[in-house]
Amino acid sequence: MTTNFEHQHQMKPGGVKGNIDNHQTPTLLHWLPTVFLLAVVGLGAVSVLTQSAVRSWPTGKSLITGEAQAEFEKKNLDANVPWRVPSVALWGGLNYRLFGEARDGAVIGQNGWLFTTEEFQTAPEDAAEIRGKLSYIREVRDELAKSGAKLVVALIPAKTRLYAGELGSTRQPAVWQPVYQEFRHGLEQAGIPAPDLEAALRKAAKPGYEVFLHTDTHWTPFGAVVAAQTLTPVVRKLAPELPAATYAATYAAAQKPVTARRGDLLRYVPAPDGSGPAPDQVQELTYTRADASGGGLLGGDSLAVTLVGTSYSAETAENVWHFGGALSRALGAEVLNAAQAGKGPTVPMREYLKGKDRQENPPKVVIWEIPERFLRVPYPEKQQPKS
Repeated sequence: MTTNFEHQHQMKPGGVKGNIDNHQTPTLLHWLPTVFLLAVVGLGAVSVLTQSAVRSWPTGKSLITGEAQAEFEKKNLDANVPWRVPSVALWGGLNYRLFGEARDGAVIGQNGWLFTTEEFQTAPEDAAEIRGKLSYIREVRDELAKSGAKLVVALIPAKTRLYAGELGSTRQPAVWQPVYQEFRHGLEQAGIPAPDLEAALRKAAKPGYEVFLHTDTHWTPFGAVVAAQTLTPVVRKLAPELPAATYAATYAAAQKPVTARRGDLLRYVPAPDGSGPAPDQVQELTYTRADASGGGLLGGDSLAVTLVGTSYSAETAENVWHFGGALSRALGAEVLNAAQAGKGPTVPMREYLKGKDRQENPPKVVIWEIPERFLRVPYPEKQQPKS
């Protein structure tokens, strides 16, 4: 049976077209990148060739294997080329201001919004990859069922889906429009609960209450809370007698609850300070166990709920959304966080299924957090893709 996704893919493959190819752009601006590059290279070459440090060739390195050339480029050229870093930053600012463009990896929206290009890319193999993801999730459900555990999928909608109005003239390929609900319905038809996070986040998103960060691929602390509250009744229905735990939510910086945070998409706009999109203003919440029991593992109780997923869930230095904590507070039960950043959604689950966390803490419910933007991306077991 041909799905709606497959039919549209046969008719309309899509992608992102840079604004620099827009014929409405003044002709002079089409030449600006070339002029800028030639100016930097020409002036840099003159300055570099006059420095004695550049003219010294590394000793003890092989020309045949390329070691000498690599060391010369790294230690002599890169270290002594003037204006290298400021030139990159300057061009990043000009490219952003004149063309509304970022480097490959991000798409410039309006009102300071940035989007990852992953949410615009399509390929003929996408439909087969998405079917494979659904098949693997069914396999995970069956594996967990052998030990009496239930699976819940937290399918995170694409940022472009919720904030399409901030894309400006750019549009997500039409082939992606039905994917979220089609995949979620496929999960539910297989008996795998997958609450409609798209509907919940869309309803909650209001000016001043954004559910995704402007300059980042991830959700806001508020978005994480909304998702946790949406998942809670489903988990509670599957496991009504969870070990109780009380969590307090406090601002991470009590004296200054709103702090500036530079999102991961700003690295694609290497503009000088003030010339690119403004950092996000974030109210970070931290979650701490507040009841007398203190903590499940330390207190000898098993943790009945496990969270597996990507950097949307993993506790890292960059994480200001703390989805695991929001989930523990909403459930009123301690959650074991087995999510990992930088590996996509599939690898952490494979590692969890054969790891000690599952053996030492047999769960009643496993919540698998899967961002929609990863549905088309293949993740072999040994691959370490970026999350």
